[in-house]
This record gives sequence, structure tokens and C-alpha cells, in this order.
Amino acid sequence: MKFVKRILSFVTAAGMLSTAAVCFSFDRNDVNAASVVSLSPNNRYDINNGIFEGWGTSLCWWANRLGYSDVLAEKSAELFFGDSGLRMNIARFNIGGGDDPSHDHITRTDSNMPGYSKFENGQVVYDWNADFNQRNVLMKSIAATGGDLIVEMFSNSPPYYMTESGCSSGNRDAGKNNLKNEWYAGFADYMAEVCAHYQNEWGVKIQSVEPFNEPYTNFWGAYSPKQEGCHFDIGECESRMIMEMNRAMNEKNMGDTMIVASDETAIDTQIDAFKALSDEAKNVVQRIDTHTYGGSKRTELKNLALQNGKNLWMSEVDGGATSGQNAGEMGAALWLSNRIKDDCNGLNCSAWILWQAIDKHISKDGYNGKQDSGMPDITGGFWGLAVADHDKQDIILTKKYYAFGQYSRYIRPGYTMLKTSDSTVAAYDKEGNKLVIVATNDGSSPKTLNFDLSEFSETGDSVQVIRTSGSMANGESWKELDDIPTNETGFTAELKAQSITTYIVDGVKAVDFSAENRISISASQVSGSNPWRNSPDVPQNVFDGNLSTYFDGVGNGWVQADLGDVYDITAIGYSPRSGYEYRCPEGRFYSSADGVTWNEMYRIASKPSFGMHYLTKLQNTEGVRYIKYQVPEGTPDGSVNKDNVYCCNIAEIEVYGSLSGPVIVDGDINGDGVVNTADFGSLVNYLLGKETEINMESSDINKDQMINIIDLVLLRSEIAS
Repeated sequence: MKFVKRILSFVTAAGMLSTAAVCFSFDRNDVNAASVVSLSPNNRYDINNGIFEGWGTSLCWWANRLGYSDVLAEKSAELFFGDSGLRMNIARFNIGGGDDPSHDHITRTDSNMPGYSKFENGQVVYDWNADFNQRNVLMKSIAATGGDLIVEMFSNSPPYYMTESGCSSGNRDAGKNNLKNEWYAGFADYMAEVCAHYQNEWGVKIQSVEPFNEPYTNFWGAYSPKQEGCHFDIGECESRMIMEMNRAMNEKNMGDTMIVASDETAIDTQIDAFKALSDEAKNVVQRIDTHTYGGSKRTELKNLALQNGKNLWMSEVDGGATSGQNAGEMGAALWLSNRIKDDCNGLNCSAWILWQAIDKHISKDGYNGKQDSGMPDITGGFWGLAVADHDKQDIILTKKYYAFGQYSRYIRPGYTMLKTSDSTVAAYDKEGNKLVIVATNDGSSPKTLNFDLSEFSETGDSVQVIRTSGSMANGESWKELDDIPTNETGFTAELKAQSITTYIVDGVKAVDFSAENRISISASQVSGSNPWRNSPDVPQNVFDGNLSTYFDGVGNGWVQADLGDVYDITAIGYSPRSGYEYRCPEGRFYSSADGVTWNEMYRIASKPSFGMHYLTKLQNTEGVRYIKYQVPEGTPDGSVNKDNVYCCNIAEIEVYGSLSGPVIVDGDINGDGVVNTADFGSLVNYLLGKETEINMESSDINKDQMINIIDLVLLRSEIAS
């Protein structure tokens, strides 16, 4: 069929000898009022090849507070790590430095972390009975996961006797280093000794270790009422500590434990800190761990990790904020859901870890002479997911707990995270043929989303729905709703106001396109409309392989490439310009055989995330020599793009395909600018797969004779086969 279509195109072109230019027309009626979320198995997160490692929490300080009680330790392990609970699989274990025993300035009941060592008669002496509470919760959490818990060891501060101030809460000047110069090696030895003891003596497999926690801040001052902490300057100090940590772990035969860094408090600070590391330290660091309490450069941090070949975790965040207007108990839950969505989609992180699962405690007697904070107002913002009631030996759950579970129970380790949009997070389970989508609606009105799954080769007939909304007393908590049907392209979901909903589509299969047949396109093959105000952001930037460059086109702008030969297109990859992703909806890809007549290949229906997106379900893919991307004329409808005119902003385009035969432009196969019988002879030769003895150059044949010869060629080809 491909041969017949191409032959007829040749005959038509040869008979016409000229073709009128075609005007672009955009039917505004085909824009659905509902938001469209397009998902593809080929549009995966960039970090870790999209493979998700899991969800977690740090164990300090809550495990230090409740681990004295086997009842509370068992309940917390099941609620946070067990199959009936959140199904977390990552625990960040705090190796406490331990403060001077004479100090009594920390007023929280949970944050006075014990250390494992003392300095006596010039020697470091270890006490392995220390830190029983946190260890008790750790062991029960490992059991709750069936032994599959990923454990990371980290430090807030070195032991007090290694510090400048003699206090594990920080330097007297909170902006200065608190680890004494002569104790860098000693502190690394301390961390390595504890890691080795846990692994060798107690059977706890240590996946990673880090000697830092928010090191480049001025938070950590001596005699703080809150917690341990230690400032390290970025650059030489952090690099030196990393190298000592690597040495100490190797000396303890713990060289297979990853060294990670550096858990800065803000995204932007993490970028600066990693860039400032020595080359040797960068080589030692196997993963970047970051907090997201501040900063906004998620994409830049992701790209920094990719450029340096590093994995990336979002290793700590929480907050006392809310989302949604008058959302009541769902306010904190919606905030948490939005934060997970922003961090995961922005960083493309392979793990997302909450600060601490329990931040508030109820106890009439308090603990170690200190008073607990008591029950928070769960209709407002609060830290943590649950509250420990020590008087009743129980754990009180909140809507924030159930919000976390909308993600952690269904998006599992090993799934492939997909780039998505419109307040959603999505993951694909290739082994289980399952697609999981979590959608958040923090608005006061219902919202409709159309999920376009046409890039998948197969989908099941129905979608499982699980939702959290309302209050603990009268609302929904992981409520299983009626299944909804799929349609030809995906499914439509109605999001309840101020809700978090998980959609599970079974029977989902995908066929990956081959990245090996990418078509090489040079700058000389690219053309386009004028850039905005004649800026240097020209069309050629779109095919330079660099996502940080882009074409900044004006209204009705376009960029196109002459592929240099005729191809059958298998896929198109594209990336929007960072920060201007909203300008992509309604942008369209076109194909052409002659650069004059254009056929639509694909319309971008929804706002994409920044980064490469790959399209395989395309139209008009055969016999293509030219590819064009163009935005329509006129004013957007304002639902996503609020500009007063469509603007062509695109960062990168990649084209994939295979050669489809001789180049045909208005019937000219040989490319000599003349349509003659020699062109037809070349086509006959191509179809026969060998040189023909017929001399077509001197023959004068008409269209009917051409068709007769074509019939003969097809007959001979059929007989030969």
C-alpha cells in the first residue's frame, strides 16, 4: 500500500507540475472546555530514567519520642510503613551527635537526640545502648516492610566534644562552622563506626550516608531550645567532609554505601553548594539530596544533577500551611498534595521524603521533664501527618495522612514516573500493565479533566477511583468509588471540589519507540518566522540539542526543518521553553512532501511540563520531507494561556523516522529541478529494486502509459515475491 500511495502521488505531481500554497486554518470548536492531560509512556522523568524509588520520612525526632513504647512503635510502623498504612519504604535515620550532659537548653520533648560516644581520657568511647527509642522504631519499621526498607543515615551535628562551641546545637556565631578543624576525620570515623555497627551487628542494610543537614544556614546557634545543628561553609569545608566520609566508610569496609550530599534547606542553595564542591568531592557524591523549604529553581537543580550524572532525592520538607479557601481539615492535606506534585514534577526526583510523620505529642506528664505540644488545630495548618497520644497509647490520624496515602499506597517503587500537567502526578507500572494518576482539586468548584491516553497501545475498559475529601468525621478517606469507563482515547474524570483522587487504569500497555532512528538536522536546514523583536532566540535554536536555548517567536510564529530526504516519521520529540509551557496548547506539528502543502500531524491539547515529550500517535507520517511547528492566529481562550495572542515558544524538537525512498518534489525524483521521463525511470528502478534496461530518457510517454508501466511493475514485483 505504501508503494501505491507514493506512485499515485508521483503521477499527480507530474500531471499538475504546480501546486497552490495552502492556508492554515484552526477550528476553534475542537477545543474542549475541560482541561486535557496527555500522558505517554515515552514522556518519563529525566532523573534515574524515570524509575521511582519510593516514599519515606525521617525517624527523628518522633521515633526518639515514642520508641520507648512497644505499643506506639508497633502502631507507627504499621501506619507509616505497613501494607495497611502508607506503605512508605524509606527511613532517614538520624545519627545523633549528643550534647554535653551538663546542658539542658533543648525544650522540645522529641529533639534532644542521644549520641553514641563520649570522649574520655583522650579516647572516643562508644555506648551501643544509646538511642534505643529510635532504633526500636527502625527495627519495627523494617519488619513492617518485609525487610525492604531503604535506610539512609544522616547527621544534624557532630558530638559536642568535636565542636567549637562545645554544644551540639551550633556555633556561638550561627553563621560559622562548628566542627573543629582537627575533628573532620574524627567525625567521619564516628559516622562510619555507627553505620558499620548497625549493618554488621544489627543487620540493618545502610543504603546511603550523609554527614550534613542544612549545613549552609545560620539556623544553628549554641544553646538553641530546638535541636542539634551544625554550619558548614559551602565549597572547601563541605568538600573536605565528603572526602573524609568516603575514606572512613571504605576503611570500615562500607564502600558500597552511597555518599550523598548535602541536604541544603533550599533548592537554590543546593545548586550553589553542589557547584562549589571540588571535582573530587563531586565524583564521590552519588546522589544529590535536597530539601525544598525555600527556593524555586527545581528545573535548574534537575538539570545540574543530569549534567553531573547524579540521582536526585527530595529528602525533606513539611510545613504548617494550607491550600484552598475555607477547606477546613482538607486545607493541610491539599497543601501537602500540591507540594508533592510541585516537587515531583519540577525536580523529577526519584524519591519524596517527608520531614517527620509525627510532629505533635499529647501527654499529661510530658517527657524527661519537658512538656509536649499537645493536639494541634487540624482545621488549619500543622506539621506532621499524625499525632501521638501517649496517655492513650494511640496515634491520631489526620486528612494530611490520607493525602499522603493517595500517592504512597498506589505509586510504588519501580514504577516509571511520567511527565504530566494540571495538578496531577502520574506513574506507569510496565510489569503490571497499570497506570496510576493522582489529581488534586483545591478549588471550591468541581473540575473536569480529560485524560488522553492515546499514546498507549492498549488500555482497560474501566478506571478504579479512590478519593480523600472533607473532614475526618464526615468526609472520605481513601474511599473507593464506582469505576468509571474508558473511551477511545482515555477517560474523563470529574474532580470533586477540594479533593485528592487516585485513578488506576489496568490493562495499560505501551510500545516504546526506537531512539536509534533520530534524523540529524543541521542549522542550515532550519527556517522560521521572525523572532520577537529580532532577538537572538532564532529558529535554529530549536534543533541544537540544548533545552536551555529556544525560539522566541511572535504571534502566528513557526519553525520548520527540511529533513533533506523523504522519511516515514515514527516519532516527534519536543520541549516547551522553560517558564512558558502554557504557550504550547494549540500548537501543531505539520508534515509536507514539498514544503508547500501541509498536513496536520499532531495538536498539543494540554499544557506540557518542561522537558522532552515524545509523540508516536501521529497522522500524515509517510513520505515526509518537511516538518513544521506552528501556533495559530488569534487570541487564546484564557483557560491556560492568558496572553492576548498565541506566541511560538519552543525549546527543542527531535524527529525520528526511516528513509521512505527517492526524494519526490512535485514529481522531481532526481532533484534536477525538471520533471521528466528520467524521473519516472528512477521510480521504476526503485520499485523493481534493480536497474532497468529501458531507456526512459528518450521516451515520450503520457500519463496513461505511466499507469500501464506501473501496473506492469507491480505485477512483476508480485510474481517475484
